[in-house]
Amino acid sequence: MRAIKRRTVPILALGAIFNTTPHAQSEDAMAKQFVSMWRLVSRTQRLADGTTRQHPISVGYIIYTDTGHMCYVAMNPSRPKWKSEIAPTPEEALSGITGLGAYCATVEIHAKEGFVVHHVEIERSPNRVGLARKRWFTFQGPNRVALRIDTPELNPPVVEDTLIWERVQK
Repeated sequence: MRAIKRRTVPILALGAIFNTTPHAQSEDAMAKQFVSMWRLVSRTQRLADGTTRQHPISVGYIIYTDTGHMCYVAMNPSRPKWKSEIAPTPEEALSGITGLGAYCATVEIHAKEGFVVHHVEIERSPNRVGLARKRWFTFQGPNRVALRIDTPELNPPVVEDTLIWERVQK
């Protein structure tokens, strides 16, 4: 019995090595697909009553780097312009902040499961620094990706929030 056990352990260990290699390669391959600057094409929200709407923050970019980082910035293009560049009114300042989304994070890709996690390091809202934002992804060809915000991050009546991104090309 001992001889069998000794041979089994190395074979199982070898099997574990071979089973993790393709998984690691798929993670790397998926990470390479993300690396780029992406332009926001649409952001559609589905509500609890079944209707859909476009999110007002509809102009934006997201950048994924080959170092495992990302940055996102987007805005509501209908924000009112300020009367003064130096000192906006309280209402103007509020519309400037609420009409802007921005954060940077380290990235963790879970290719097999189909999601990416953004570990927030910089955020427009200081309360969100340190959060882990989960996004379910679907590549729609080589130059288009859908990122669906994970359900726990949504606020009622929103039950689904999907951003469609297109790779920026020359």
